[in-house]
Amino acid sequence: MPDSLNNNSGGRPNQFIRNTMRSLYVYFLITLSFLFSASIQLYAQETDSVNQKELDLSSLLNEIRQQQINDSLERVKLQNEIADLKSQNSPKKENLRQQLNEFDEENNIRKQQLKMKVDSIKKHTKRYAVAPFKDTLFYIYNKLGSSLAKDRAYNVDTRINNLYEDDFAKVDSFKIENNEISADIVYKDLVITSITELDALLEGKSKEEIAAQYLKKIQDSITNERAENSVTKLLMRCGLVLLILFVFSILILLINKLKKYATQRILTERTQRIKDVKIKNYILVTSVQKTRMFINAINILRWGLIILIAFIMLPIIFSVFPFTQSWAANLIGLFTKPLKKAVVAVWDYIPNLITVFVILVVMRYAVRFIKYIFSEIDKGKLEINGFHRDFAMPTFTIVRFLLQAFTLVLIFPYLPGANSDIFKGISVFIGVLFSLGSSSAISNIIAGLVITYMRPFRIGDRITIADKTGIVIEKSPLVTRLRTIKNEEITIPNSSVLSGNTVNYSTFSEEGICFQVELTVGYEEPWQRIHELLLQIPSRVKRVNLNPAPFVLQKKLDDFYVLYELNVYIQKSAEIELAKSEIFQLILDDFLAAGIEMNGPHIFAKADHVQQYNPKMPND
Repeated sequence: MPDSLNNNSGGRPNQFIRNTMRSLYVYFLITLSFLFSASIQLYAQETDSVNQKELDLSSLLNEIRQQQINDSLERVKLQNEIADLKSQNSPKKENLRQQLNEFDEENNIRKQQLKMKVDSIKKHTKRYAVAPFKDTLFYIYNKLGSSLAKDRAYNVDTRINNLYEDDFAKVDSFKIENNEISADIVYKDLVITSITELDALLEGKSKEEIAAQYLKKIQDSITNERAENSVTKLLMRCGLVLLILFVFSILILLINKLKKYATQRILTERTQRIKDVKIKNYILVTSVQKTRMFINAINILRWGLIILIAFIMLPIIFSVFPFTQSWAANLIGLFTKPLKKAVVAVWDYIPNLITVFVILVVMRYAVRFIKYIFSEIDKGKLEINGFHRDFAMPTFTIVRFLLQAFTLVLIFPYLPGANSDIFKGISVFIGVLFSLGSSSAISNIIAGLVITYMRPFRIGDRITIADKTGIVIEKSPLVTRLRTIKNEEITIPNSSVLSGNTVNYSTFSEEGICFQVELTVGYEEPWQRIHELLLQIPSRVKRVNLNPAPFVLQKKLDDFYVLYELNVYIQKSAEIELAKSEIFQLILDDFLAAGIEMNGPHIFAKADHVQQYNPKMPND
């Protein structure tokens, strides 16, 4: 039975883990499928949007073209009616001529309106460039059949590049074939591109004129590109690259020589011109360190110049060859784009920077004003009922901390990157580390605040915390420091001070601090005599007070002895141990002179008096 229970109890967590992992796997698949379907739907919506825009453009252009055709037919009809009339000066013929003139005027107005409308369409319609060799030849605005404008531009680019790669393709064989629908630029059986009436309408010319322009641009681009990449041109460009590299090597050689000359000059004149940097009698930087700094600065300057020259040289080399000209632009963009972003970011941040500056200035003077108020309280010039002078500076520290925290809260939204996920993640991470690693520090700080307002001691008081006695030399938010009579420094955490008992010898020191000296004497000695001997001692110790008067107590009646306690008052708590030492010395002297034995034997035996050492007696 116990084994079966153990097996069951061990299998339940495994079953729970498997179920949890299975559920997480199912949730992951559902989420992945949802994101996939959403992305497909978004792409489909974007494609449908593009298709709809190009359909609307084609419909609009077709309407404009149909209006042009109708106007042309209407004009031809009027011209035919005028030609059919035989009478030259008939009223009907004059009326038709007047209608034709009015129609021409209206047609001119419509043409102007049409031109403005077409210009507006071109301005607000997305266009796609045909640029097979990085230079734009022409733009495509509308679709043709089932091909979108973007697809048309890509297909034309591909065909021109294929013809360029074909060494046997002759650009002189490119021609234009006109039909009712479009004017096609063809090479053999390949249609390079087609220009429709709608394309011509956007350009404001006939499709034949547009086709002739496009044909010339395509031929010139392929011819120029081949000329740019011919063997002779390639050799010339290689020679130019070698010349640039030679100039670069010469510049590097000059930089190295200048670096070597400057280093030798510094080492030669190090003892004469390079001196130690001193602040009064303290040497901040020695001449050797200063020399090393100069040499390192020269090395940094050398590498900076080399990198700068290389940065200038590489785009020049890349721009020599047509197929690497884009690399030059990309290389320059690697440096110019981040620099541009940095400049724009700094410029955009100036209003926030001004806001942060104003907040910091206001808070700075607010802290100064509060510090002045609490300083006056600390000096005793300003008094507030119930608020002790000792509270002034600790309270100021708390208020200053709260104001600084409030200032940080105010300027946080204006800091660069404050809304970024990385900044938020780092803030949370630091907060977690602080909360996990500072629990003891926080408890000490809170204990320090409580101790401050409890006022159990002040700086300079003589206190005892647990078994440690000394003078308070520092009270910080975390610890309290004591100096013992042996000049030892003891550091005690404030949490320990708050959780333990504290004895303060300085609070009522003006009235006198009572300390005790204990000794044990057997029952054979009368207590009156012990009292008499003990009470005669304080008057001979200069450190103690006689007012209040000393007194003796019997603290304990043990089996074989009586415990006596001499209570003496003293004003300076730091001299208690010294006073005790003097009292013990006098007790030894007086009790030995009186023949009183100070012990607590468990077996009573009358001991003979033994002659004690006296430095005034001569040796035997």
